Amino acid sequence: MTEPVYTARYLRHGEQTEEECDSLDEALTFLAVGWDRGKLSETEIVGPDGKVILEGPELLKRMMDTLV
Repeated sequence: MTEPVYTARYLRHGEQTEEECDSLDEALTFLAVGWDRGKLSETEIVGPDGKVILEGPELLKRMMDTLV
């Protein structure tokens, strides 16, 4: 049985890319830390079912909560 995969999508150097994460918390942390270091711009997190679960202001708020 495989674990659920969350996909953190982001822009780096103007190109859309993504990182697979084992949990929503891991995806949020990945984006938050990368954003805080000026390495990426977040776009969305996609859940295991392939649907966007966080984007826009709600994603940014959850990322900021992760950094606190």
